[in-house]
Amino acid sequence: MNKFKALIIKDFQISKKSLMIPIWITAGFYLLIILMSSIAYFTGHMNMSLDQIQGSPPSETINYIINIAIMGLPGLISLIFIIILTQGALNENIRNNSELFHRSQPVSIWYQSASRYIVGIAGNWLVLFLIALFNFIVVAIVLSIIDKFIFATAFAGMAQSVVSFMKTGLIIGSLTFFCSAIFKDKAFLQGLAIIIGIQFLFIIMNALLHWHLPLPLNYIIKLINAAAPSSLDSEFVNENVGLYISELWKRLVINWKTLLQIGVSGVLFVASTFIYKYREIK
Repeated sequence: MNKFKALIIKDFQISKKSLMIPIWITAGFYLLIILMSSIAYFTGHMNMSLDQIQGSPPSETINYIINIAIMGLPGLISLIFIIILTQGALNENIRNNSELFHRSQPVSIWYQSASRYIVGIAGNWLVLFLIALFNFIVVAIVLSIIDKFIFATAFAGMAQSVVSFMKTGLIIGSLTFFCSAIFKDKAFLQGLAIIIGIQFLFIIMNALLHWHLPLPLNYIIKLINAAAPSSLDSEFVNENVGLYISELWKRLVINWKTLLQIGVSGVLFVASTFIYKYREIK
């Protein structure tokens, strides 16, 4: 277990700069907002009240939707960096000409693979959570000034958005990790190109031969779809945001699809490690 912990620390140190980039992007985003707000304040164009907005939704709905919406950009950045880290996870040592050295160490190949998998996916989850926590505090302060801060609904919005991106990142990261075991360079793009090629081939064969071949890209999209809370029924949310939150938790977590997503991710990790284990070392 100590060896595994040491591996995670090592891989985290290697990936630390990449993991920090989403934080710096978020910091730059906030600096831009502060700059724009300062200009608006000193020019007299800032309005810090929602009272003048006609038909503004209830405070509970505002707390919920704002905490979902503000996680859109960090969530997207997190997915991008999950792809960046996992597509090279099993090839970094090859590029550094140190693959033979690491393979000869008295450490299980499963430990090595698991460490890179965890850092590539869970490392970005941790960064996403830290950004979400900071956003939550900022939104709480702003809402306390301009309207009303309601902790329960605000936290639910933040948590559901984070969980949605985590589930999506798990599938995308596992697929990209699998591609990194097969391709040694630009693994994500090569894997995506092959899947799209197979998709078009099957579409053509189904059209010409009247077959019913399953379309791989369609299944992947359905698997990735984590019932994201961005598609909101505004009227329903306004009427009963508490009921909507409860229903969305069932769609996000408490269902068979979640188990399927975890199971597929596990299978992809195991398959990736087997391929990596028996891959030729040059």
